[in-house]
Amino acid sequence: MAFRFLYSIFATTPSQPAKFDKALMLRAIERAVDGTDLRLRAVSHYRRQLWPAVEKTIDFVVNFVNALPPPIAADRAGYLADPRLRALFASPESLREVLSFSDGMRDYLKQAPTPLPDRLYAALGAIRVEKNVLGIEMDGEMLRRDVPQVTVNFCEHRLVCLSDNEQDTRRELMRRGFDYLVGVALQALTTSRVQKTQLEQQQRRLLQQKSGLLKKAHVGLDFLTGNGGESVDMNTIEQQLQALESELDQLRADSSTLDQYLAKVVAILSEPEQYLRLEPVTLTLDHANTKVAAGSPQLTNTISFNEIVLENERRIAALFVHFPSGDLLPQPDFFKEANRLLYSVR
Repeated sequence: MAFRFLYSIFATTPSQPAKFDKALMLRAIERAVDGTDLRLRAVSHYRRQLWPAVEKTIDFVVNFVNALPPPIAADRAGYLADPRLRALFASPESLREVLSFSDGMRDYLKQAPTPLPDRLYAALGAIRVEKNVLGIEMDGEMLRRDVPQVTVNFCEHRLVCLSDNEQDTRRELMRRGFDYLVGVALQALTTSRVQKTQLEQQQRRLLQQKSGLLKKAHVGLDFLTGNGGESVDMNTIEQQLQALESELDQLRADSSTLDQYLAKVVAILSEPEQYLRLEPVTLTLDHANTKVAAGSPQLTNTISFNEIVLENERRIAALFVHFPSGDLLPQPDFFKEANRLLYSVR
């Protein structure tokens, strides 16, 4: 669902903490509830409790996205001129293929106007992977082998937030940032519920085990139907059960009520910087994307970019880009290709 009301919130950045339009804030709060637990609406004054946290999250994602530099040209000339693109892609052709055939582009083309805007804007993401290898290097006139080196590669390229202007692309990334943080809150609620369910299942197993041991020991009137009891360690099972019940009681106290579920959501949205951050990265690389020490006499490029760091420390190198729509390669006709292959084997 495209929450267009968030575009209105993100259209301007507040000059001081606080105040977004009330109607839009209320709708953002409802978005947070829809994205976590609909039952939170049963909590008294849930909007009032969520308001400061949602307001802080919106302000955070606005500043977060606005901290990213302006878009760079992602065409053949841009590739040759910008070392960041040369580090991210093996060739201008591979860059063009990602722009043309990424899932984000396919989704955009399904609803894009005809003809396409002359120039498109997007957020480009990739995963940086560093690998320790043994390579060669020149040391004066001497070629050294088996030199420990670190190579840098970028994979899992993604193109998202496509539009015909920079501002709409930034606003779409802000919306995605808001949704991501709501998703973090949902995951916290889910984890709490799973833990509670697992403890309850474990408690039932221990109770069944205790019941079986009691029967084996012929506690109560069971001695009337048996031939004598077995020697069992009742203290051990009692200690296990007591420890589990204590842990389960604590978990219930932490998360069993809707008020406490709401408190979890408020806590996460009140500290968005704990779950999403932007970190600058600077690398000095040679033509093969191998790390080189600063000041090396080798021919190198020093590149700087930002990485989006998610809650689980997953890092995504992020750039805003723009490129001519006329550079896009024709989209494959899968139905036509399937027919061609089908008839070619007859």
